[in-house]
Amino acid sequence: MKKQLPALRTLSLANFALLLLCAVTFNVAAQTEMTGGISPAEADRIIRAFTTKETQFRNALNQYSFKRDALIQTIGMGGQVTGEYHRVSTFTFDDSGNRFEKIGYFPMPTMTEVSVTAEDIEDLGGINPFALEPRKVDKYNFKYVGKEKIDELNLYVFDVAPKVMPTSKKLEDRLFLGRIWVDDQDLLIVKTRGKAVPETKQNKYPTVETYREQIDGRYWFPTYSYADEELIFDSGQAVHLRMKVRYTDFAPARATLKVTEIGEEEGGGGAKEAVPIEGGVLNSKALTLPQPKLSEEAKRQKQSGKITVRVIVDENGKVVSAKAMNGPAVLREIAEEAARQATFKPTTQDGIVVRVTGDLVYDIRN
Repeated sequence: MKKQLPALRTLSLANFALLLLCAVTFNVAAQTEMTGGISPAEADRIIRAFTTKETQFRNALNQYSFKRDALIQTIGMGGQVTGEYHRVSTFTFDDSGNRFEKIGYFPMPTMTEVSVTAEDIEDLGGINPFALEPRKVDKYNFKYVGKEKIDELNLYVFDVAPKVMPTSKKLEDRLFLGRIWVDDQDLLIVKTRGKAVPETKQNKYPTVETYREQIDGRYWFPTYSYADEELIFDSGQAVHLRMKVRYTDFAPARATLKVTEIGEEEGGGGAKEAVPIEGGVLNSKALTLPQPKLSEEAKRQKQSGKITVRVIVDENGKVVSAKAMNGPAVLREIAEEAARQATFKPTTQDGIVVRVTGDLVYDIRN
C-alpha cells in the first residue's frame, strides 16, 4: 500500500486542475438540483420579475371598473346548501387608488354556523385576487419548488410565506401564505393558492385558489376564485364552507364617472340622492359608538357572537340606515339599535361632503 503513494501523488498533481473543475461543477449541480432545476440566482431573477409585474398589474387595475360576484355557502352533511351569503358589486377607483363599491345585489345572508367578517370582505378585494400587495413584497420569503404545466402554460412554482407571522389585528397588516404559479415566458403570476394570515381562535379562513386571465391583451387580472374546505375552529366546531367569486366586465374607467342607483337614469329632472361611497369597517372612524345592550330575551337565550351591521352614514355623520347581516334575531335587533346611535365626522371627497356606507362589527357576549 505504501508503495503506491508516490504514484498516487504524481497522479494527483498532474490532474489537480481537472479534479478541481469537477468538484466545482458537482457543487453547482448540487445547488441547482436543490432549487428544483434552476440556480438560486435565476430564482432571484424570476422573483424580481414577477413581483415588479405584480405591482404594474395592481396599479393598472386602478384604471378599470369591474363587477365582482361573490357567493359563499355553508354545506351540510348530505351536500345540501345550509346557508348563503351573496353579494354582487361594481367597483371603480379614483386617481389615488381608492376603491369605491356600488352594491347591486345583496339579499339577507342566511348562514347561521359562521358569519362573514370584515376580514373576509377585505380578503375578497385584496389577498384573494392579488396575493402579493406591492408594498408588502419585502415581508415575504419565496421558495422555488419546481415546474408544472397547466393547459399550454409551463409554470414556475413558488411557495410564499411571511418572514415574520403578523400578530396585528389590523386589516392592512394581513399577509398571504400559500403557493403561486408563474409563467416561464412572461414571468407573471397566473394562479395563486393560499389564505390570509393571521387567523384567530374565532376567525378561520379557507384556502382560496385564484385564476387569472389576460385583459385587453396586456394585463393578467384575477377572474375566478374558488374554495371548498372544512374549517376547524379551536372549539372543535367544523364548518364545511364553499366559495365562488367571479370578476367580470373589466373596462377602462375614470373616477369622474357618475355612479347611479339601479334603475336611475343620468340627467332628467329632479335632484337625485347621492350614492354612498364604500368605507369598509367603520368602528375606528366613529366619534361615538355605543355598545349593544343585552335585552332580557338575549340574556335568557344566552346568545353571543360577532354581529356585522351594514350602515349608511349621511352627510352630517348620522346613521340613517342600519341592517344586521348575520347572527340570531335577538342579537341582530340590539346590534341594529346600537348602530343607529353611532355618530361620525362628516366625510368629504374632493371637497364635497358625501354619504358613506360600511360595516359596524359588534362582539356581543352574554
